[in-house]
Amino acid sequence: MNAMIAGLALFFAVHLLPVHPRWRESLIGRFGQPVYTALFSLLSLGGLLLIAHGYGQVDERILWTPPAGAGPLAIAVMPAALILLLAAYLPTWLRARLRHPMLIGIALWSAVHLLATGRLATTLLFGAFLTYALADIALARRRRQMIPGGTPRLHWDAIAVAGGLLAWWLLRRWHEDLFGVAVTG
Repeated sequence: MNAMIAGLALFFAVHLLPVHPRWRESLIGRFGQPVYTALFSLLSLGGLLLIAHGYGQVDERILWTPPAGAGPLAIAVMPAALILLLAAYLPTWLRARLRHPMLIGIALWSAVHLLATGRLATTLLFGAFLTYALADIALARRRRQMIPGGTPRLHWDAIAVAGGLLAWWLLRRWHEDLFGVAVTG
């Protein structure tokens, strides 16, 4: 469990760095954008690897029984979460209107998974991601927008929808192989 907690701490420490734009700009000024981006990526990957490694070390303790309908709710919400994740990186109307579609997508993903599970490991994992997404949305109002600009075009929204639905279909198909949990509901 220590590895998972260390991984979560590392991953979120790196991702909350942009909350303090002066720290981010100072690091970019000191190392340059390519080195900053490489360090950000490597530390993020290191955090994810620690999370994955530590996840299997957490005992299977059940904290609560998921409510009836939580599985089908997760299946119903996940396409929207995946569409929002993709829309965050394209010049979509979704991004222009929502401002933080990636964080909203992460919040949806983590909330429905938190509700549909009840084990200690999943509570730590999805609870941490939900807390991060909600905190970052709240803190984003205090800093300037860092999502790249671009004129929204409807065809990018269509690509986000198609890509999100494709990702949803692939995840449903391979969820058990990738994560050891069958999608039910």
